[in-house]
Amino acid sequence: MEMFRIEHYMYWFTFWALLISILVQLIFMDALFRQVAGEWTVFLLMAAGLLIGELAGGHFDYNTRPGWKYYLAWSLLAAAAASGIALLNGIVHGWYESVSDVIQPLFISGVNTFLITYAALAADGTFVKYRRRKLEEEYDEDDR
Repeated sequence: MEMFRIEHYMYWFTFWALLISILVQLIFMDALFRQVAGEWTVFLLMAAGLLIGELAGGHFDYNTRPGWKYYLAWSLLAAAAASGIALLNGIVHGWYESVSDVIQPLFISGVNTFLITYAALAADGTFVKYRRRKLEEEYDEDDR
């Protein structure tokens, strides 16, 4: 069990470190996307592998259960992060000349991120609930 915990923490450390590395290179170092394409590919493979594995096993989160409060909290956090990244990127690259130049892009990126994240988490949670029911039915049939 100790090994699984170590792997779990190292997986998430690597996942977030890759994302931060990609964002730093794109925002602060003016890297082109093709320069971070390898890291982006690894990042997406990690995300897709985790999603497929957890959905197949009926797992959602170790500490919480699927529900609207969870979806709302994480969607708001994702929207705030996306708006913050858009704001930082615009400031670093001089895209904003006035406050009015900032409001619309931040609002649009925040709302879009919120809606996409909420929909994805709700779909994920619904599928996990369905998958758990199917797995419980299979285990109940095996016990008979």
